Amino acid sequence: MEIKCIESIDMKDFGKTSTGVVYKIHVKILDIEKRAKDIIQSISNDSWIKNLGVVEQLSYSARAQKTIQKLVSEIFEKVESTVTEEFGEYLVSESAKDSLIKHLKHTHIPLAEMWKEKKTGNPGFDFHTESSSNLISFGEAKFSSNSNPHTIAINQIVGFIADGKDTMELVDLKNFSTPLAIENAVKGSKAYIAAFSVNGQQYDRIFKTAIESEGFEKLLRFPELYIIGVEV
Repeated sequence: MEIKCIESIDMKDFGKTSTGVVYKIHVKILDIEKRAKDIIQSISNDSWIKNLGVVEQLSYSARAQKTIQKLVSEIFEKVESTVTEEFGEYLVSESAKDSLIKHLKHTHIPLAEMWKEKKTGNPGFDFHTESSSNLISFGEAKFSSNSNPHTIAINQIVGFIADGKDTMELVDLKNFSTPLAIENAVKGSKAYIAAFSVNGQQYDRIFKTAIESEGFEKLLRFPELYIIGVEV
């Protein structure tokens, strides 16, 4: 995995105003099979459970193990040199999250499917981190083999906020975040991540289209936004 670009965006260049910071990140996947193995290793690491209370350990362990087994055996171990639609979304979300952790000092939060009640198909945000300024970052990932689904990811975030799905997740996220991050979230200070697969070579145009979209403008009231394109 290679980081092609990380930069802070001045929304004035787009004729818009923002109350917070906006980051653009371009990630390139160099070896699909190796990346799949890295993701297996990441999601199989359940050390986060050991940091919880006794009851939480029992509950989250029961939820996580079935999900890990299903993801590894049915999706990740079958990946070779091509990206399936099913694997693609995990590739985008995990690569986006890793870029934030390694390069912008975010803190790891387990993949959402590890701690949600259902084994698969959970409604709500795909992945989360805690930013260096103690904001819970809610991420939505979209993959397409022949398009750039940034609008879908952005509009999904807008819809989830309207439905209060970020607020619904706080009861679980308090187990994986700092008290300050939870306090900030309760006050409405949160971050959002729109991650999407990138197809084609006109990267500047692709990001420009996403940043200028009507949905993205609706998110500019939040203190931190991240728009992440993952090139496969």
